[in-house]
Amino acid sequence: MQRKSLHLLAGLACIILLFNWGCTKIDSTILGADLIPAVDNVTTFADTLSIDAIREPLIDTTRLNRSETHVLGNISNDPVFGSTKASIFLQLKPTFFPFYFGKAGDTINPAKKASTHFDSAFLCLSFTGFYGDTTKPQHFSVYQLSENTTNFVDTTAHLLNFQPNSPYLGNFLGDTTVYEPDLKNYRFLKTSAKDSVTRQIRIRLNSSFLALLTKGDSSSDKLNNFFNNDSLFKSKFKGFAVVPDGANSGNGLFYVSLTDATTRLEIHYVASNGSALDTAFSSFPLSTGSLLTVSASANANNITRDTSTSIFPNHPDPKALYVQTAPGSAISLKIPALSSYTNRIIHRAEIFLEQVPGGPMDDVLTAPAFLYLDLVADTSSTTKYKPLYYDLSPHEFYNPDNTTTFFPTGGIDQSYYGGYLRSTTDAFGKRSYYTFNLTRYLQNLVTKGGTNYRFRVYAPYNLNYYGYNLTYKNNLAYGRVKLQNDPLSPYRIRMRVVYSKIAP
Repeated sequence: MQRKSLHLLAGLACIILLFNWGCTKIDSTILGADLIPAVDNVTTFADTLSIDAIREPLIDTTRLNRSETHVLGNISNDPVFGSTKASIFLQLKPTFFPFYFGKAGDTINPAKKASTHFDSAFLCLSFTGFYGDTTKPQHFSVYQLSENTTNFVDTTAHLLNFQPNSPYLGNFLGDTTVYEPDLKNYRFLKTSAKDSVTRQIRIRLNSSFLALLTKGDSSSDKLNNFFNNDSLFKSKFKGFAVVPDGANSGNGLFYVSLTDATTRLEIHYVASNGSALDTAFSSFPLSTGSLLTVSASANANNITRDTSTSIFPNHPDPKALYVQTAPGSAISLKIPALSSYTNRIIHRAEIFLEQVPGGPMDDVLTAPAFLYLDLVADTSSTTKYKPLYYDLSPHEFYNPDNTTTFFPTGGIDQSYYGGYLRSTTDAFGKRSYYTFNLTRYLQNLVTKGGTNYRFRVYAPYNLNYYGYNLTYKNNLAYGRVKLQNDPLSPYRIRMRVVYSKIAP
């Protein structure tokens, strides 16, 4: 019995030794869920290939719909990338026509019922997130778009960097100073003590606008009959401009949802229905066009970048490249060595992009959450850019050269493909970096031949191929990164290829 136990123990020890030996022969990696053989320079080899990297022109094709997050704010202190100013234009309307305030039968007229009156009006924006310095307050002003505005209509509502063509700065309605941490606190509404809000930017509008709005009538035969139907209301109230001012005060961007219920024009009043008085408010939201008598509201987001006083692009570091989230900047990569790369078994091909250590404001104005790599096609082609072959999603067929199946229907497999923000800490401190997996792409290139394309790397909000806009994972204007491009630096932009030779 004792001898049998010794045999069992010996067998178990052998199994453990074999298992441990096998583990030392395999370099496992989470990225891409691949198992990479150890580089022993006998059967498995590794090359580190130099990459020629330059700035790439970036044509902004960003589009926004009403349900997407919009940007408001001012970045004034980024010495590397310059300033950013983001304004929002939106049209807020009643939810029904002919419109009346309060409930049916309410009286809001002190001449008919004492103590009833219109109290105040607020333009409110639903706050969803922030990028930048939360310690600096920002100042916002609201203006009314002129009745003569001709191009702020539904068909232009989806353009980024669109703004109405008519001057509006003379129609000042109100302003406020916003401190981002305060938006998380509850605020009770003045004329409705039972109601409270949080995560909402509130801008009180002046009494002149309140008087203009509340003198409207719902009868078709009255002088101020803009509450009679949607068309009359739109002709009188084209919308609002919400713009940041105080150029040197803010250093961040607020993200807002226009279709959330807390984005609205609030009109507060004291009404009477019978003998009782009631404090309440009516809301004008952004219309999505789902109501029969109310057309969709116009809206737009204008984001302006000014790099005139920044390092990029005026005095760029020759050992660095710059990527800013859309509307931003791009770079292109060329790997000459791939043109003469012979056929072999590619275990792993990966591009590394690492942040230049110690850039100013990096802890406040952080790197993009995602970068994206695609191919730069022949510049004479009508399609200059196309998706990367094979590696966007290794488990799904797609063909970048086909106008309908050019992209994986299930989207990018980010855990395999890469492109997401990661960080490391070394002697230089904490740094951001990104990797892209091009294993299948390179295997096809060395096996079948073909074009050694340039690559484009940027931080898009959405992707545009063959006239289609595809959503990506970055928020607008959220993130910028200065990448290491020093050919002598261990952190330079580079490709690492792990491979095995094919026996002749």
